[in-house]
Order: sequence, then structure tokens, then C-alpha cells
Amino acid sequence: MICKRIECRNFRNIEDAVIKPAEGVTVLCGSNGEGKTNALEAVYLFAQGRSFRTAHDREFVKFDAEFAEIKLSFADKNREHDMLIRYLPNGTRMCKRNDIIVRRMSEFIGYFRAVLFCPAHLSIIKDGPSVRRMFLDIAISQLKPFYMLSLQRYNNILTQRNSLIKNYYNSPETFHRTVTIWSEQLAAEAAVISAERAKYVARLDGFTEKIIHHMTNSRETVHLTYNKPRTKEEYLHLLAENPEREIRAGSTLWGTHKDDIEITINGRDARSFASQGQQRSIALAMKLAEGEISREVSGEYPVFLLDDIFSELDAERRAFMTNGLHGRQVIMTSCEHDGDGYLIRVENGWYYPPTACGRSPSL
Repeated sequence: MICKRIECRNFRNIEDAVIKPAEGVTVLCGSNGEGKTNALEAVYLFAQGRSFRTAHDREFVKFDAEFAEIKLSFADKNREHDMLIRYLPNGTRMCKRNDIIVRRMSEFIGYFRAVLFCPAHLSIIKDGPSVRRMFLDIAISQLKPFYMLSLQRYNNILTQRNSLIKNYYNSPETFHRTVTIWSEQLAAEAAVISAERAKYVARLDGFTEKIIHHMTNSRETVHLTYNKPRTKEEYLHLLAENPEREIRAGSTLWGTHKDDIEITINGRDARSFASQGQQRSIALAMKLAEGEISREVSGEYPVFLLDDIFSELDAERRAFMTNGLHGRQVIMTSCEHDGDGYLIRVENGWYYPPTACGRSPSL
């Protein structure tokens, strides 16, 4: 999969720009605050439908502009495609794929695939289970649209069941009459989500281990374990076993919204024992592994979007990232760059014509 062209108009601080990445490595180079990450964000919106920086779409519209618009042209192994997203200042958006309006994001996501790494992804290792669940949900949704639909149904059911529990003391008869129905629906979706997450983590573990092995010259070993997949019957048993405990807690205590990935480095908990540089390496390896799974499923690599990847990496890990991305389209940001790639200078939202740097603009 190759991003051929990205056009941004009134998007963030970009008034009007056309970016044509190389098929290998493209480096968006400039000082902090010039708008390098805005271009990565624009590309990523076509893969995931939402930003990795904000939950508010209205922030995309440049100050005093009537709308923001981004267009993407890309080619997969079958044909070329065009996609468009337009945002209004009130937060509404309009999406098109090959000139046809798409009204549901579940029908928009999955055609263009991208893997993003940014400094915030350190939270995959450092923070709580919800961040790791989100990582899985985003990755799997790009590959399997039915997973996103199951996740949406699960969250809607969970909201209804939690409301039922919270209102128990106001209406206990309603709780006893309907809780089993909600539990059965929740357990059915939980089983689907759990099975897909478990399969994905098993594949992710294998690729992540290999990447860390090469990145550290075999000095470090990383393992990922999903805790843990359950059947519909197992979830239903847990949900029916102790309603009094859920009533006291005021929420649903069992389900895939409680799941986690256990991450170890050299047999020890990465969250507690990995250094900052090691945590960054593991998070980066997991994102590269995400790309390997995408290639395995679809037959081609996604586009890799790498934001400020070199911070806190030692020379050995930097060398791996510089030399280990052959055969992939990579768009990365950097304040300084003296390696390989196609260099596009960025200043105050302006993207200047590219020049070749290093050995080759196409790796």
C-alpha cells in the first residue's frame, strides 16, 4: 500500500499543501511547532477516522476558515483510490471514498491502512490496561470491520447494563427482570472480542520478539500475553455469579473492558523494570509488529507514520530504525536528519519541494 498524494487545505496550520511522499522513506524535517506532525495526523485520519492528538474534530479547522479538507490518493495491490474528509467548525464531517459519500465510519475505515508511532505510545507500556486495550482495538479494527461493529455493540450494551446497575435501588424489580437479557448480549459480544484479541496478541508476540531480538542484538527478550480469552458461557457465568458485588460497585465488573496485555522484558514486568529507552523500544517494536500482521493478513504493508522516533533511543536502536525499514513506505518527522530518505522541509505549515538525502529517496 502506497500513499501517492496528500492534500491539506485549512487543516490546522496548513493553509494549502500538496505532499507527494516517496515510495520508501520520506522525512518531514523542521523545528518544533512548524506543523510536521499535522501531516501525519492528516494521513492517519484516513486509516482510523479519528485523531491521535484530539477528540474534537473542530480543532482541525484553521482559525477563521469555513472548513478544513484533506484528500488522500493511495494505491493498494488492486487499484488506486481517492478519499476525502471535510470538517466544519461545528465539528461535523463529510467523508467520501472514490467520489461516493460514506456515512458510517465503519464503512470508511479499513480501505487505507496505516501504522502510527508517536511519543504518546509510550503509554502502551507505562500506563494502565485501557491504553493497551485501545491499541488492540485500533489495530484489529483496520483489519476486520466486523470487530469494530462488535466493539460498538459491546460498548452500547455495557452502558445500558451499567445504568441498570446504578439505578438498582430506585427500581430493583427492573433490574431483576432485565439483567439476564443484558448479560447474555454482553457475554456474546465479549466472547467475539476476546477471541479476536487473543489471536491478535499471539501473532503480535511473535513479531515483537523478533524485532526486539534484532533491535538489541539478542540482548533483550520481550513477550506479550493476553489475559485472558473466555467463551460466552464463561462470561455469562461471571456476570450471573455475584450481582450483589456489582450493585455495591455500581458497574459491570466482568467483561472485555477489564482485559489487559501482560508485557515482560527478560522475564520481568516491563512497566516496572524497563528503562525509558527500553519502554520506547518495546512500544515501537509493537507498532512495527502491527504492520507485519497487517502485511500477513492483506498481502501488503500498510503505510508507516513515525513521529519523533529517535528521542531516547541509543545508537544501536537508531541504527536499526534507520536501516531496518526497507520495503516499506515510511513517512517520519524529525528536527534533524542526516540519514536516508526523501527530505521535505516544513516551516510554519508550508511544505517545500522534496530533495533526496542519504543514498536513495526510495528504499
